[in-house]
Amino acid sequence: MAALGRIGTYSFEVMSVSSSHTEDPIPEPKRGKMQPHDDALVVTLRIGSYDVRRVLVDQGSGVEIMHPNLYNGLKLKPEDLVSYDSLLVGFDGKTIIPKGMIRLLVQVGSEVMEVNFIVVDAYLPYTVILARPWLHAMGAVSSTLHLKVKYPSGDHVEELIGSQTMEREELLAFLRRNVDVFAWNAYETPGVDLNFICHHLNVNPTIIPKKQLPWHSSKEYEEAIKEEVVKLKCAGAIKKVFYPAWLTNTVVVKKKSGKWRVCVDFTDLNKACPKDPFPISRIDQLVDATRMMTRMFESQLGNNIEVYIDDMVVKSKVVFEHLSDLGNVFEVLWRHKLRLNASKCSFVVSSGKFLGYMVTHCEIEVNPDQIKVISDLQPPWNPKEVQKLTGMTVALNRFISQSTNKCRPFFQLLHKWKGFEWNEERALGF
Repeated sequence: MAALGRIGTYSFEVMSVSSSHTEDPIPEPKRGKMQPHDDALVVTLRIGSYDVRRVLVDQGSGVEIMHPNLYNGLKLKPEDLVSYDSLLVGFDGKTIIPKGMIRLLVQVGSEVMEVNFIVVDAYLPYTVILARPWLHAMGAVSSTLHLKVKYPSGDHVEELIGSQTMEREELLAFLRRNVDVFAWNAYETPGVDLNFICHHLNVNPTIIPKKQLPWHSSKEYEEAIKEEVVKLKCAGAIKKVFYPAWLTNTVVVKKKSGKWRVCVDFTDLNKACPKDPFPISRIDQLVDATRMMTRMFESQLGNNIEVYIDDMVVKSKVVFEHLSDLGNVFEVLWRHKLRLNASKCSFVVSSGKFLGYMVTHCEIEVNPDQIKVISDLQPPWNPKEVQKLTGMTVALNRFISQSTNKCRPFFQLLHKWKGFEWNEERALGF
């Protein structure tokens, strides 16, 4: 999402004013705007005693909407609200129960008008929505192509000009100020203070250390391993040991990006460590990583950040708080000498993939790419195909409620090489 500043008073001009009869050789749609564009008409204007940004002018809305965060930012009290009994329908088609209504002064240039705002506690990418009632009362005409609102004022016409690049410029300025929070190379990070958290292997002392016989790697693998070892040595992450108690081989796998990932075969070492109830490789390191991130962001977890091991999502309920939330997270990262991988960071997004799921402002959905094999699965046509199907269901039975009952029609077909019949009951279970 785009991030904007908090509510408050500002010293700059709220709008640009120009006379309607001024001639300009440049076509109006091109003047001062990036074309083509699909930007919304977003303006800054004065509501009550504050200059409010991220105000959407929307001809398609029938009522003026305000988010509770702005309501509180304007120093308004709950008792100032009056009841509003009508239900509203949100952008996602869901019914919304308003918190109430309040009447406030809205100033545009020299024009001041009272506006009834409906306070709604729902996802809103803007602080305020000004709708048709305000436009009609002002006698104004809005244009998303020109990103302007024209309205009569006295004996001439004035313009309220929308901002096209304000969000991008503020985000870019924020990222430039905090460029040192990013690591352009994984081997240039300063490293977390060991006094804050340090990982130790809990090896069973009764286990005899093992040294694996060396594997012969291909020339391509050897080059990748040598390159990785040099980088790790330069970063101080590893050191040479002449008489190792444990000796394991390296494993080279290709990443999605096409680069090589150099891993270490810890099979023997894992057997020497106490078993963890979670069947995940490197679980001790993962648990420590999670513990470290939990300690770092203890006061923010669940509020404006979600963390799983080394994956983080900074979230904001309203757009104008996003820069502040990012700033809080960046301050924690800087304090603990933790750096972000610049190539894996995304900003100004309202939805995206996280831990294999599609996360949006409305809900969490399954990533279609992750279930493509299952969704494209065809019904079996002989017992051999049924064997494959039952094998997959057995492997996934902990994720399927009452899997035994649901799969019983499939198991009944396993030995029917003759008289194989795929009936309606089995099709329904499939």
